[in-house]
Amino acid sequence: MAISLNNIFFWRRYGKRSGERAGASGDDKAAIDRIEKRIWQLVLLAVVVILYLTLSVIGLQLLDYFDPANGNGGFREEAPVDPLLFPMSLGTLVLLFSAYLIIQQRELLRTTRQLFSERRTTSELNRSVDILSALLEVSSSINAQKRIMVILATIGRAVRQAFQADRVSVMLVDRGGKNLKTMAAVGKERDKVKDVLVPLGQGVAGWVVRHGQPLLLQGKVNPTAFPGSPAKDSDISSAMCVPLKIGERCIGVLNVNRMERHGEFAVHDLRLLSVFGNSAATALNNALLYHRRKEQIRLKSVVEQLHSPRVVHELIDKADQLVAPGGLRERRTIGTLFADIRGFSEMSALIDPELMMAFLDAFYARMAQAVTDNEGTLDKFIGDEVMAFFGAPEPLENVSLNALQTAIEMMIFFGWLRESFSLRQPQFERVGLGIGINTGPVIVGSVGSRQRSEYTVIGDAVNLARRLCGHARSGEILVGEITREQVSDNVSSHFVGEVEFKGFSHAKPVYRIDWQ
Repeated sequence: MAISLNNIFFWRRYGKRSGERAGASGDDKAAIDRIEKRIWQLVLLAVVVILYLTLSVIGLQLLDYFDPANGNGGFREEAPVDPLLFPMSLGTLVLLFSAYLIIQQRELLRTTRQLFSERRTTSELNRSVDILSALLEVSSSINAQKRIMVILATIGRAVRQAFQADRVSVMLVDRGGKNLKTMAAVGKERDKVKDVLVPLGQGVAGWVVRHGQPLLLQGKVNPTAFPGSPAKDSDISSAMCVPLKIGERCIGVLNVNRMERHGEFAVHDLRLLSVFGNSAATALNNALLYHRRKEQIRLKSVVEQLHSPRVVHELIDKADQLVAPGGLRERRTIGTLFADIRGFSEMSALIDPELMMAFLDAFYARMAQAVTDNEGTLDKFIGDEVMAFFGAPEPLENVSLNALQTAIEMMIFFGWLRESFSLRQPQFERVGLGIGINTGPVIVGSVGSRQRSEYTVIGDAVNLARRLCGHARSGEILVGEITREQVSDNVSSHFVGEVEFKGFSHAKPVYRIDWQ
């Protein structure tokens, strides 16, 4: 509805006069030239007539004083005055009058030029007021809009109509901050600029973003002035490119083109477009912030199902680093926990699938809750296995103790879960839970690709924790040397022995926790 009202507003107040105003400058110059030519014709005609009359009077005057029969030079002796006095006086008056006419002609011409200049200025002011009024009306509608593509389309249509342009396109800086991408285009040959990528600093648009200054171009672009400018299939007779800025930060550009026509944009058009560009940038930035906030809330609600609030807060703070693989990696001492259901594969062949899924849902939910309650990070579920780590992204005072407390809670809950489901299916009595914990230096951070990355831990300490879990029997919590040392004041343990594990060159000491 806002767009329809805006179109009506334009056609009533601006559209009918836009063609006349577009050629006002050329028409005014032609009119002044015609007036000047006409005035000079009238002045010359007046001078010729006056000179003719003057010569006629002089001739008649001379005839009155000249007698060919008189032997005294042909002049009468009784001439009372000098016979040339009157003609000379009349000639002087004629010359003065001619000079007066010339002076008045120049003054009239100057006044005419001034009137035409004022009319042209008034016409430009009226046009500017019309454009600004319409663009401000559009600004109010896009500021209330939250859908980015609707805002972009509205901007394109409004600017094209306001400036009588052939094509308008809007480009935004991508999340990486390295390229401009065409997000919307309206008008002639719009498909040629659709989804175009321009590196910052290259081409006209890249230059405008890099320097934050608007540009007004007439004719073809000089490639030496703007390196990287793409070849154009059709000539652009006039173009404006203004930055979309929020403070000193540029989020994109607004391109306005006239193609293969004589009309050119003027400096005041560039000023008007720059004013509107500031309002458009604010609307776009508000919409981007709104969608980014929605995305963060959605991400937070999902992550909070797996992590403690403190961990979620830390991950959100480092979200920009987590986006790119390798963006957030560091070496830390981490406590890693693996928990695996014993006898699950054999039991799954005997249990109804729906009952099995209900058992796994309850198992996963309570295991995740135990990790969260002890400020750990749930890494993943692998079939009937759970992986979690402690000490990242937020450091903990004693990562081994947090991991052990999680393991004990897991054991207690699993016993209750097994007993509960055994009432429904006796085969559940056969399953058990084995847990392995190891503490040591690892690499923690984002691993993966741009399409998908995970926040996880990698290192020998992680591998040993998994081997300990695989070695544990049902109901056992096995830990490594460092873990045992860090929890020795809180719980007793028994030395199992030196165990050789696959992937390790020598045997590792293994301890069993007396958690019961």
